[in-house]
Amino acid sequence: MSENEYQSEAEIRLKRLNIIKQKGITPYPGVTNRTKEINEAVENFAGLESSQEKITLAGRIRAIRLHGGSCFGQLQDDSGAIQFYFKEDVLGVENYHFFTDNFNVGDFLEITGSCYLTKRGEKSLLVDNYRLLGKTLLPLPEKWHGLNDIEVRFRKRYLDLLANPDVKEIFLKRHKIIQYIRKTLLNEGFLEVETPILQPVASGAIAKPFKTHHNALDIDMYLRIAPEIYLKELVVGGMDKVFEIARCFRNEGIDYSHNPEFTQVEFYWAYKNYNDLMNFMEKFLSNLVTEVCGQSEIEYDGQKINFAGPYERVDFREALIREADIDLDKYNAEQLVAKAKELGLKTDKSWGKGKAADELYKKFVRPKLVNPTYIINHPLELSPLAKKIPDRPNYVERFQLIIGGRIELVNAFSELNDPLDQEERFAEQQKLTSAGDDEAMLKDDEFIEALKYGLPPTAGLGMGIDRLTSILTNTHNIKEVILFPTLKPENAEENKNS
Repeated sequence: MSENEYQSEAEIRLKRLNIIKQKGITPYPGVTNRTKEINEAVENFAGLESSQEKITLAGRIRAIRLHGGSCFGQLQDDSGAIQFYFKEDVLGVENYHFFTDNFNVGDFLEITGSCYLTKRGEKSLLVDNYRLLGKTLLPLPEKWHGLNDIEVRFRKRYLDLLANPDVKEIFLKRHKIIQYIRKTLLNEGFLEVETPILQPVASGAIAKPFKTHHNALDIDMYLRIAPEIYLKELVVGGMDKVFEIARCFRNEGIDYSHNPEFTQVEFYWAYKNYNDLMNFMEKFLSNLVTEVCGQSEIEYDGQKINFAGPYERVDFREALIREADIDLDKYNAEQLVAKAKELGLKTDKSWGKGKAADELYKKFVRPKLVNPTYIINHPLELSPLAKKIPDRPNYVERFQLIIGGRIELVNAFSELNDPLDQEERFAEQQKLTSAGDDEAMLKDDEFIEALKYGLPPTAGLGMGIDRLTSILTNTHNIKEVILFPTLKPENAEENKNS
């Protein structure tokens, strides 16, 4: 539909609205008399047809087809769709033509009648009464022809959902994923809690935070980058199993696997370590994928991914030796950054040894990890909240679960519960901040104080729900699985220049 056709259609709809109002009809009533959802009528069609019970359905008109003195159309609600059948000799000439002259595809309609099987065997409702529930003033997009622009799809998700039924299926699957996670953790004895989104210190992950200001308290605050610190404080307080399905915010770039606002589940389990969590997650994810997808093997990005365990465990240092001939134990920070630059990475003066190691791993190791794989035992510099490996003090008890050679789905570790060691780690992070690393973790004095009251041996894990949904729906842009992803405003350049 061209811009002129679109404008003409909008003008026609507005004229029809005025005609409806002149007839004394309320175009946006507040009461609906629906007796059944559409899918309920479809599933019980045979019984309703034989009994000729009068039923009332309500939904959006998705199609209208005129045939002289009769009209077929499609009505759709959230449960399904059904054909409706208007006949001039049933409704009366005036009522029939009032509908055909003034109603449009997209309008919300209430219809009353009896179930009727057409000669072609299509389940229909023969309508003897109808009522307008909502007049639409703009035309719906044609079936996907007018909504090819990806930015428009994401910006106007309501049109995306109307134009493409597959989009709704993605979010139904996302709903199932979240419900399975919640149900499983509750059955395991975890307590679901809520922690602050506005925080005085951005902590719990290595990431650049969003900063805001609280006027009444006259203090700067941060949107949380992770719920980790508060959840561990609850373990200090005696809650041995806690979890949160949390909205988190990171002021970083946007790409196929990153959105500034995202959802993750984090849980903390007292008296467990990272090996316990690896064993737990193999069973957890295998069952989750089977529950949501019907089997443990799926296709993602053209590759078969099998979630049935056991998952391979790959040591971070050994993987870099094997794939890039780099032994982290033989490099200091300056040497490793130089090596990264030599191997084609775009380095930055703020990089420390941990950052260089991580970027080298992402370039040379991660692409090789297709089936679910645990990359384990990360460098100390990368993990300021994880417990050191006893006989390898430069590495920590941490794992990430990698899928498809590019998606970091899970991040977990044995939690650091030594308050003095934690204080030293925060001090090292502060040095990185001073060197210009805006992702380094801020010192959290309140958390250190909490640790001094005692945190039992604890394992913690975070898993990205957006990324998991992307994998299980075989979509390749995280915006596809977030109903309202972060987008640059349409008039951003105009505002910038005004």
